[in-house]
Amino acid sequence: MAYLHIISAGRPEETVELTKLRTTVGRSARSDVCIPDAFASRLHAEIRRENDVYWLHDLGSANGTRYNGNILTASVPLSTGGAIQIGETTLRFEDDHAVPQFNSAQLFAETTAGLDPANTISFSLRRNPTTEILESQTSSRTDLLGLISKVGVTLLASRGLDETLDSVASLVFEAVPAERVIIMLREQGSDCEMEVKVARARGKEESLKEVRISRNIMTEVVDHGKSVLTSDAQHDPKFASQTIMLQGIRSVLAVPLSVDETDVFGLIYADSPTHEATFKPEHLDILTTLASVASIRVENASLTEARIERQRMERELELATEIQQRFQPSGPPKVDGYEFQGISFSCYEIGGDYYDFIPRSNGRMLFALGDVSGKGTAAALLMSSLHAAIHAQVAADRELATTVASINAYLAENTPANRFVTLFVAELDPATGVVQFINCGHNPPLIGRADGTVEQLASGGLPLGIIPSAEYESGTITLTSGDVLVAYSDGVSEANNVNEEEFGLDRLTKVVQANVASSASGLRDKVESALSAFTGTAPANDDITLVIVKKTVN
Repeated sequence: MAYLHIISAGRPEETVELTKLRTTVGRSARSDVCIPDAFASRLHAEIRRENDVYWLHDLGSANGTRYNGNILTASVPLSTGGAIQIGETTLRFEDDHAVPQFNSAQLFAETTAGLDPANTISFSLRRNPTTEILESQTSSRTDLLGLISKVGVTLLASRGLDETLDSVASLVFEAVPAERVIIMLREQGSDCEMEVKVARARGKEESLKEVRISRNIMTEVVDHGKSVLTSDAQHDPKFASQTIMLQGIRSVLAVPLSVDETDVFGLIYADSPTHEATFKPEHLDILTTLASVASIRVENASLTEARIERQRMERELELATEIQQRFQPSGPPKVDGYEFQGISFSCYEIGGDYYDFIPRSNGRMLFALGDVSGKGTAAALLMSSLHAAIHAQVAADRELATTVASINAYLAENTPANRFVTLFVAELDPATGVVQFINCGHNPPLIGRADGTVEQLASGGLPLGIIPSAEYESGTITLTSGDVLVAYSDGVSEANNVNEEEFGLDRLTKVVQANVASSASGLRDKVESALSAFTGTAPANDDITLVIVKKTVN
């Protein structure tokens, strides 16, 4: 794992773990590593992980970035102990990837005689009220203690939830003369529905195909938290039901599974169809004791499985985030006479905004900004399809109009009816400054002219993926010395403050107009700064993405 040790004058040293594929550093609160340094740009630098190597890249900062005393002119690999200088702040990089780490909680000794008893940890078991039965029934004390011991040993060897429940069922068959055992647990995410987890008959390993339990018994156990013993269920006025009658059940035992008496999360049910009364009060005592011990292990197994599933989902989400971040350009392209900048902030771990810079074989530069409807994983999947489709069309050396038409037809055929993509895509001829563009339902980009005027590009046609045969018209503009093009997602114009007011196009236009003379990275920082000042502490409600193309002054 890699770390940054942040050293600032007058502030305690801080350590930040680098967990992302791309880690932004700057004065903005949106940066992954925020440094309160007046000489740092809001989006100053970026650390990118490629395989096991971390690379430092300057994001067009106003005062530059130094690494080991040298000003950055290109991306450089970081090595352990390397010093990154941003303004008056030093960030020392450390990577312990190849260094073995020992857990300080582990205790090592060649023999057990070498272990200091003072360093061992002892555990005490909380007394469960259900074990009070041991004090009142001396005659069965030995049997119950033996049962508890066996239950503990058996369940300790069980690994997952299913194995634990199967072991509990086997113990029930061994402890009481039941012909059928059923274990039910509350369905995940439900407050009332119960799910059959184990249903077995004595002497058979396969599960029962059909299971019916009296609703009255389930209500008594699950809703009221009470144990049930009836030796003649056929004639018991409280529990007699059509289910009991049809199955010929005579004796029934049922006890709740619960660690906290106020929260029953399941039940153990046992019955017998024999004509004579099978179950006696001591059997209820035995099953209650078994359930009280098993409840802790079953709940722990449930929590463990939930934790494992949560960790699996987190790993998959991390992988999805990493894959999506790799779709973004590794850095702005370098074209004589022009500056390019792009940045994207997702409001969730993964987002639906897309931006790209793609050089074409004819020397032109294609740039794009897209916004997929919706948010989260579904939007991210559609965004990846858009990324692949655009790159495939560019690789085939298609014209811009043909590219857009093909992508639209592909998305319309392969995406749900309620999903669509807005896209602004353009192609710059660096030699002439001519930009050919097509706008597919996206926010009209702004053109800031060197004389301080700001204009909007035409709104264009329908979003992609709605009508397969939709037609899209292209337009052209010319960037002259000092002009800048600003494309943005609606996460910029529709960003809300705490009063639910929108940032709006007018505010964005004023920021562009006031900073036309700035560099592309400087204008990007001014837009981000204005957004942060406006939104304040309000959470982001959409992904924020910017693409800026600047024709430098001759």
